[in-house]
Amino acid sequence: MAEQETTDFTLGRLAAEQQFALWHDLVRPLFRVSLETQEEAAAFRAEVQAAPVADALLTTCTARGQVFARDMGDVRSSGWDHVVIQHYVSGRFEGLCGDRTVAVEAGDINVLDLNRTLRTRATDFSNLTLILPRDRLPIAATHDLHGRALKGGDAIAAVIGSHLRSLAAHAGSLSPREAGSALDALCLLLSGSDLREADPLVRAAASASAHERICAHIDRHLDDPDLSPATLAAACRVSRATLYRLFGFEGGVMAYIAGRRLDRAFTILCRPEAERTSIAEVAYRSGFTSETHFSRSFRGRFAMAPRDARRLARAGLAPARAAIGLAPHDWIGTMRRLRETF
Repeated sequence: MAEQETTDFTLGRLAAEQQFALWHDLVRPLFRVSLETQEEAAAFRAEVQAAPVADALLTTCTARGQVFARDMGDVRSSGWDHVVIQHYVSGRFEGLCGDRTVAVEAGDINVLDLNRTLRTRATDFSNLTLILPRDRLPIAATHDLHGRALKGGDAIAAVIGSHLRSLAAHAGSLSPREAGSALDALCLLLSGSDLREADPLVRAAASASAHERICAHIDRHLDDPDLSPATLAAACRVSRATLYRLFGFEGGVMAYIAGRRLDRAFTILCRPEAERTSIAEVAYRSGFTSETHFSRSFRGRFAMAPRDARRLARAGLAPARAAIGLAPHDWIGTMRRLRETF
């Protein structure tokens, strides 16, 4: 059950400026956060608990007011193709999700799409945030949910909020099968809600579905040195022109593959058992055929050599910022390493 353990990240014993600096690094895979006044910086406080729930991640967060932003650069670099379900227990936020004006109050259930942009301003708040793989929520493939909300006065919002709170309370005790069933139940509630009134984006949904399918194929074959646009197009039954269009934001499909291979290598190097694995073997297992090319690419992506990442991980001082593209469950490891530094 160790994988299901809740990780607490509380900053209360640090100065406010130090708290915000660590908080900024912690939430960076999801959002860029900022404060607008010196008074906010001097009074900043935050704490978060995170627990894996099957293939999703559930966080419970309490923090002072701040600005949240995610632009297309963040979308391209993060590698997170997920939908975020939030339940604001207290506080509120307002702003823009894509081109949709939003205002979320305590009690509401809101949805964010990590493939879209946002800029919002939150008051002091407490919320539950479920980071959910896109294919878990079928309605996300056929409707534009970004910025949509179920109002707290609606019965379905109260039921979904209660389900999320119960899930947060018991996540650490659920077996993987039970956790998966709990997520399925939540997705059924969401799919039967008024979120279905969101404007359908059929063409965009088809592209998102194809993109997700191709990304999943890439991740399953990262160690194949022959992975290429031609083999991908054949395996996923799309044209090479479609492939290039779908990965335009990532700088092209080969750039995306290289990034995912480097992210896998980073994760391997930071594992305790990696001590018994040579750098060359890590490179090979990640799909590289040249250790020199691997080391040069690794340094370009993470601003350090592979041996430096291993050394920092061994000392419990792995880089504070989550590596670009690391999956949500890897984020928990980053949270734990950050916590151990103070």
